[in-house]
Amino acid sequence: MAVIFKKIASDKVLLIAFVAAIITSFLSAPHIIQDINWHMIGSLLSMMLLVQVYEYLDFLEYIATELSIKAKTVRQLMVVIVCLSFFGAMVLTNDITILTMIPLFHKMAKHLKINPVMPVILIAVSSNLGSIFTPFGNAHNLYVLSHYNLSITQFFKMSAPISIISFVVLLLLTMTFPKQEIQARELKKIVLNKPALAITFAITILFFLSIFSFIPIWIPLIFSIVWTLLLNYHVTEAVDYALLLTFMCFGVAVGNASRIPEVVQLFKFLEKDPMSIYLTSLITSQFMSNVPTTILVSQFTKDVTAVFLGTNLAGIGTVISSMANLLTFKQYNFFFKVKPLRFLVTFFVVDLLLLILFGVIGAFLIYI
Repeated sequence: MAVIFKKIASDKVLLIAFVAAIITSFLSAPHIIQDINWHMIGSLLSMMLLVQVYEYLDFLEYIATELSIKAKTVRQLMVVIVCLSFFGAMVLTNDITILTMIPLFHKMAKHLKINPVMPVILIAVSSNLGSIFTPFGNAHNLYVLSHYNLSITQFFKMSAPISIISFVVLLLLTMTFPKQEIQARELKKIVLNKPALAITFAITILFFLSIFSFIPIWIPLIFSIVWTLLLNYHVTEAVDYALLLTFMCFGVAVGNASRIPEVVQLFKFLEKDPMSIYLTSLITSQFMSNVPTTILVSQFTKDVTAVFLGTNLAGIGTVISSMANLLTFKQYNFFFKVKPLRFLVTFFVVDLLLLILFGVIGAFLIYI
């Protein structure tokens, strides 16, 4: 418990959200029960528990290892890394994919003469773009799904086109890497606990069913909690409870703000023009991250596509536009320790160019 409280107390984003909730509560009467999206909170907690179980069971690392040993050249290796990051983020979220892929790449990079900057950036970009496809790829997708009460068809109608385009662009980016042959390398042999994975898969299916309201969210949540405690109660310590509290605080803050007349007038223009919604979501996320931006903007518009595309594509912007980007920098600095300032500059330039490209693509998708 001490570990959990220490992580919560040191989370600066949570502190900002908490202060915002307190300040706005003086400006508008809080409606805590109504303003917090409890279905989304339950979904997020269940998802994070399952993700940590998969991490504990070495499932993603097993898949990554088995596929990466088949790569013969640096270019092939980058194709594998992009695919693992892109498709892994669809299921295990962009954050967990980054936390898994960068350490794995660090192990492989020891046997390669390759600058780690671009591969690490590509892992981050692939994870952010891949996470767009599913509701559980990132936290604010769960919020959008629940807030707008979307069906399976409605959600994937929004996410599929941009995901297909993103994957094509990522594959083109891998063509910039050389066809340098890779020397034989040794990776840790992983033995999977198949019975434990089978149970985890079954609970995951229940989770998927609850996401689209086929069953109540409390069913997979209870199974997730009990199964995690039975496996190893220490696994629960790795869950980002600060993120849950951040969502709750932002929910209260945004709910309060949405009842302040001046704020309502300020955002009223969003209801008239999908492009203004899209650009507001895209730009605001660069300075306050895409999660709180999603919660804020969604209060003032019913145009879910503009909010969805704007906040999701914003993830390939600045280092603070997505929590996954901050994790990328922390991971790079921890494992590689090679000129972190140069990494940040390169990250900014590459992501800015990609943000412009995908920003144009997103604007086009809104009007088709």
